[in-house]
Amino acid sequence: MPSTSLVSEFTSAKNYLVSPFSGVEWANPGNALTSNAAATTSGGAPNVRTELLGMRGLSGFTGIPDSATISGIEIIIIMSTVSSQGSGNITGYFNLVKATDSRVGTEKTQSVPVGSGGSYTIGASNDFWGTTWTVAEVKNSEFGVDVGFNYASGNYSVGVEQVYATIYYTYPDSTARRGVYSTVASLRTN
Repeated sequence: MPSTSLVSEFTSAKNYLVSPFSGVEWANPGNALTSNAAATTSGGAPNVRTELLGMRGLSGFTGIPDSATISGIEIIIIMSTVSSQGSGNITGYFNLVKATDSRVGTEKTQSVPVGSGGSYTIGASNDFWGTTWTVAEVKNSEFGVDVGFNYASGNYSVGVEQVYATIYYTYPDSTARRGVYSTVASLRTN
């Protein structure tokens, strides 16, 4: 079976509350949809998690065949700023969402050092995040990721420039050819 991946931006972003993510809301959450030097920001007091930044709906997924099998999901986050009034790293929390804010699978964390930011990949080409996925679920306009942060040692602030996804999948080759085919369609704006 040929395998491939598709890199896609999310089509919408929002603030919302799910305990224990009930702190400061994100300013201009739509800024996390594209990489354009504008960021969405949040932060808070020690041990107060931000509200969730809910990224939903992937653009450009009409090309994935309905007969495909999802083989892994990566979420990439580009941090523009990470600052604090203490020592240690800020923790990012990531949950995939199947539909209507239904957080599923295994929550993942990412340690983010204080400084100017950077790019972080959560998940892998063979990572299902502790659940199963169908093409229909990934194509659903409510598929997405929830992003939140916490810092135990002091007041903190984080800026997110962009969150996007890479979906890995395999599909039956109707020509009966053998081999692995790789095509990456980048929809990110740099």
